[in-house]
Amino acid sequence: MNNLSHHTEHVPVLIVGGSLVGLSAALFLAWRGVPCLLVERHVGTSPFARAGGFNPRTLEIYRSVGLEPAIREAAPIEFSGMKIISVETLAGKELGTFLENTSSYTMSASPVAGSIITQDILEPLLRKHACALGADLRFATECVTFEQDSEGVSALIRDLASGKEQHVSADYLIAADGNLSPIRQKLGIRVQGPGMLAHQMNIRFQADLRAPLRGRRLLVYYVTSVQGLCAGNERGGFLSIPYDPEKESEQDFRGPRGIEAVRAAIGVPDLDVKIQDVLSWEMADWLADRFHLDRVFLVGDAAHVVPPTGAYGANTGIADAHNLAWKLALVLQGKAGAGLLATYEHERRAAARLAVEQAFLNYIERLHPDISAQPDIEKTAYDIPIFGYLYHSRAVLSEDNATYEDPQSPSGKPGARAPHVALERAGRSLSTLDLFGHDFVLLSGRGGSAWCDAAADVAKSLDIALPIYRVDSDVVDVEQRFSRIYGISKTGATLVRPDGFIAWRAYEGSPQARQELELVLTQILAR
Repeated sequence: MNNLSHHTEHVPVLIVGGSLVGLSAALFLAWRGVPCLLVERHVGTSPFARAGGFNPRTLEIYRSVGLEPAIREAAPIEFSGMKIISVETLAGKELGTFLENTSSYTMSASPVAGSIITQDILEPLLRKHACALGADLRFATECVTFEQDSEGVSALIRDLASGKEQHVSADYLIAADGNLSPIRQKLGIRVQGPGMLAHQMNIRFQADLRAPLRGRRLLVYYVTSVQGLCAGNERGGFLSIPYDPEKESEQDFRGPRGIEAVRAAIGVPDLDVKIQDVLSWEMADWLADRFHLDRVFLVGDAAHVVPPTGAYGANTGIADAHNLAWKLALVLQGKAGAGLLATYEHERRAAARLAVEQAFLNYIERLHPDISAQPDIEKTAYDIPIFGYLYHSRAVLSEDNATYEDPQSPSGKPGARAPHVALERAGRSLSTLDLFGHDFVLLSGRGGSAWCDAAADVAKSLDIALPIYRVDSDVVDVEQRFSRIYGISKTGATLVRPDGFIAWRAYEGSPQARQELELVLTQILAR
């Protein structure tokens, strides 16, 4: 294969990095029956809360693989009924509200609510479910180096406990190795965007905050007076503020400097503060020039980094893994050509760009109103980088070049997430979303039998699974919204991809239905 020889095992997919996105990739692949090996240099999942807001689209994705009930059960009840706001100081003036009630983390585009669950709670769930489905997850194991050629990827991995090294070959490699991504650097992939925004210091502290909280239950509050953000409860929490590493160090913030920073953020000059721990990090906002090079794919922070202003980071990375998993599965199963994999970069880089840009505008609005926004970035509604982005690639038969749409007024056009419509089947309520997730799905109007017959023939010819549903026959359109929302007539049809995005639609029936549908699927599958 290449210079790294003596392989002791082969796996279809090697995943480097076992945080949220890497574990999600392992879960999505294992759920599709694709064997994968994940290596993570840390001894276990993250002990830190870090990411904590998972939006409704992310919960739709986890719902499709059966993880939603476990997330709902594990989400801490103390995070319910809280707000996210902006303040001058905690004791001072409120400036705005970003989330009124964490118990209602909902959006009109979806019947599925988001979840306020921290990374240290979610990652063990992902690990458990991925393992149960057969994923091979090896913690305290690092990827020392790798090479790739036209036949596959060769990697050298090392068990950090024993020091034992092993050669592994794989058909494909997923780089989920974080913002510094040694894999991205070895590939020579550059990044673009605002870049490093601030050197940050996280300060974990104890203090009596009952008086400045004034009975408010706050999940996060952005503090404009110190250009920072804070989270916690009546007994304290953590504060993240910018600092100058040329003049200050972590050690400074363990003493008077940290106490001074907390007092300034809370707005109580004589507050009794005990510093528990500090951690420095870099807040950044950038996008990789490429998400894919030959047999290696970048996901999550390896591909894009955003500031913590909008909860776009982890959610965008999870969507990366979801988009890539079904494509890898079809290619590895011989159902699609390798050209399908090129659509990952085309689709996800554009979607991630939208998240990167909106997170930067949020950063300016919430923490640095003194900075002039980039003139070529348009501020969008908050839910557009979540539900409104549109894909354009050979896996979508696009009707225009729009980059996003208002998810509250879905068009049903190719490239968009297939919208929710309330259905009923055999007396049971469900959503169109419950029909998607594993295979391509064809939806037609009541009079779309020609498309349904054609889909059955084409699926058999191409040897793919293609569930078919005739609305108001196989399933009931409870509110009579399907034709309007999906933009087709009673004789039309829509083809939905395994990731729940619309690949193609026909407004009405066609005498050449079989030929048209076969051409569509042949293009999408790169066959």
